[in-house]
Amino acid sequence: METRTLRTIRTLCYILSIAAALIILSEPPIARSQESSKKAASSLEQIRNRAEQGDVTAQIRLAAMYLKGEGVEKDFKKASQWYRRAADQGVAEAQNALGAMYAAGWGVEKSPHEAVRWYEKAATQGDAVAQYNLGAMYLQGQGVTQDFEKAMEWFRKAAEQGNAMAQFNLAGGYYQGRGVPRNLDEAARWCRKAAENGDLQAQYRLGLMYSKGEGVAKDTGEAIKWLRQAADRGLGPAREALKSLEEDRRPRTDPNAGRSR
Repeated sequence: METRTLRTIRTLCYILSIAAALIILSEPPIARSQESSKKAASSLEQIRNRAEQGDVTAQIRLAAMYLKGEGVEKDFKKASQWYRRAADQGVAEAQNALGAMYAAGWGVEKSPHEAVRWYEKAATQGDAVAQYNLGAMYLQGQGVTQDFEKAMEWFRKAAEQGNAMAQFNLAGGYYQGRGVPRNLDEAARWCRKAAENGDLQAQYRLGLMYSKGEGVAKDTGEAIKWLRQAADRGLGPAREALKSLEEDRRPRTDPNAGRSR
């Protein structure tokens, strides 16, 4: 199962006035490049200074810059260090990110146990991504004893906050009767929520459920709608299922039609 773990930190946008834009356009390309580099260096220095002073927003921003190599050389170790400084101040977003670093072994020694520890800190604060990640660890038995019931409990918490991956995994639990009693109606309900939130696999699975009448009334039109959404996004199995379903809908001609008897 794929875990999508770290959330992006949005960069600040600077809006130039018309007068400022005209000044920049009138400068030679080299001058503009040098000025841009100076501004970037100044901005980085400001972020670093604020981070050193304990500003958690700056610490998370700096960690993300090192993680993605934006404005600095990519450095997972430095990214994990800055995430840790924010995590130690109790920031759930940083705690989840640090957990993901431990899960992947980025900038730190890989440790599922440490990943779980940091995910749990963030999850208990209500961070939906951490709740999903913690559920995934319980589902897979990584860093903890495998426990389907606990996995579904954490997936439900994240799902109720609108996390599409958690909604799809909760649907899977209901479909298979794993961690929760088997209930196809609930499986379809949560699968629809995930599909409407853009989860690719959920769109595919919901299409199949409509094609078979599992947890929903059988509806070929709805099946085709959801399968097409997944197929248009490049999911091979959805393309195959859609092709098969559309072929079944085509009127079949009688090979003996028109023959004289």
